[in-house]
Amino acid sequence: MLNRPVLILALLLAFTLGTLSLNATAQTKPNTPPATPAADPKAAAPAPENQQSVEEILQNLNKEAAAGNPRAMIALGSIHENADLSSRDYGAALNWFKKAADKNLAEGHYKVGSFYEVGLGVKSNLKSAFQSFEKAANLGLSEAEFKLSQLYAFGLGVNQDQKKSLEYLNKAADKNYPPALNELGVVNILAQMGQKKDEKKAFELFTKGAEGGFSESMLNLGVIYRDGLGRPVNNVQALKWFLLARAFGSPTPGVAETIINTRDKLKPAEVKTAEKEATAWRDEQVKKAKAVADAAQAAQAQNAANQDQKKR
Repeated sequence: MLNRPVLILALLLAFTLGTLSLNATAQTKPNTPPATPAADPKAAAPAPENQQSVEEILQNLNKEAAAGNPRAMIALGSIHENADLSSRDYGAALNWFKKAADKNLAEGHYKVGSFYEVGLGVKSNLKSAFQSFEKAANLGLSEAEFKLSQLYAFGLGVNQDQKKSLEYLNKAADKNYPPALNELGVVNILAQMGQKKDEKKAFELFTKGAEGGFSESMLNLGVIYRDGLGRPVNNVQALKWFLLARAFGSPTPGVAETIINTRDKLKPAEVKTAEKEATAWRDEQVKKAKAVADAAQAAQAQNAANQDQKKR
């Protein structure tokens, strides 16, 4: 995968980052509530009578795919792609993704591009990857727009073009795609790609990225507060965002040491304030994410009910 240096952390200096004294609820994944202890299997409630078995789900997906449903094709491709190593079949996965792409489904084009990019089930071919990503981007898929921005930036599978790279980066950011928001924030704060330095805009972009659950945007907000980039130094807020970056699974090395170093600059009461604010922010984001998921599930159920009604 392509990784442009997107962290202020890595670009400005080597930090050191430590304990979320959200106390190791720390490794919570983006937009997911903390894990709860597993229930005693013997005490588990029986499965609903109408719950489908894995075999039934697969049968239904194959039936839908045979009828031309591209989303069923994507689902089947994903099953082959993410199965246990002993049964994983990238060739079969790619075949299903190609079928979805033939139906002009943006996600199908994107998955085909991803497979060609790294060589899964097929020999790596960056030109073919670019072409598939471009088709997905033309259908408005933000992930594909972000990918094209990277390919144009490095001239991979296409001639290098910083103007095109910035154009696609802005398109993805306009759709609130968190990695693009973060990348554009870095572009603005470091005055890259012909842009003027704009710390205020960078802060706004990192904030949106953080609200989308992107840990690197949280990390960058912590750097802004810690180093006083476009605003006064505020180590309480810096610690809050460093704690959240770790809680949301930041892959950046040294996060733990940076947290320790930032915490050591604060009084105990200030540390507690940072921890309290971080916990409250995280819980609010989890609540919002759950509301969105519940609404989507309700809409899906209503759609299914409407379809059943039409069939009668």
